[in-house]
Amino acid sequence: MRFALYFIIVLMMFSCGGNDEAPVKNTGKNLFPDQEGWNSTLKATTNGITTAIIEYGHMERFNKKKIVNFSDGVSVDFFDENGLHTSKLTSKKGRLDEKNNVVEAFENVVVVSDSGITLQTEKIWWNNNIRKVISDRFVTITTAENDTLYGVGFESDETLTNWILNEPRGKTDRGVKLDLETEADSDSVDTD
Repeated sequence: MRFALYFIIVLMMFSCGGNDEAPVKNTGKNLFPDQEGWNSTLKATTNGITTAIIEYGHMERFNKKKIVNFSDGVSVDFFDENGLHTSKLTSKKGRLDEKNNVVEAFENVVVVSDSGITLQTEKIWWNNNIRKVISDRFVTITTAENDTLYGVGFESDETLTNWILNEPRGKTDRGVKLDLETEADSDSVDTD
């Protein structure tokens, strides 16, 4: 009983003491989101046609910056100009730039097209204005025929039908090695 009374008195002494901390200054920067959401869905449209459906674990929206941050898992279903599903992107985190109409995904990004192509990278952008998927990072692509291609830098339409892979290399499921070189990269040119 004495110990409990002593403990309460000591606790009261510390809790009644003055606050030596400096007051928090308002720097004018919005450090806290204007809106937050958990386990929800956003729909992006163009002229009334769905172009993307974004599902997320956690969302923070900053109105002045026109930025929406996503975390705790993100998935984006993409649709073509007719509203037909074309591909699905998943990642750990993402960001929507509402001002420029760009979605950025990062950390364990996987894009699977309805045509059977799978793309893996650490960071990718989807620009709704030009309807392109772009990455400047290391990319792995697996085709519907089980060919595996690697490169640094990637650009494609949303369906992953027409794409460009920078610095391509890889192998096919048929055992063919794909070390693609341009004529300028070749050490020698066969003149026979």
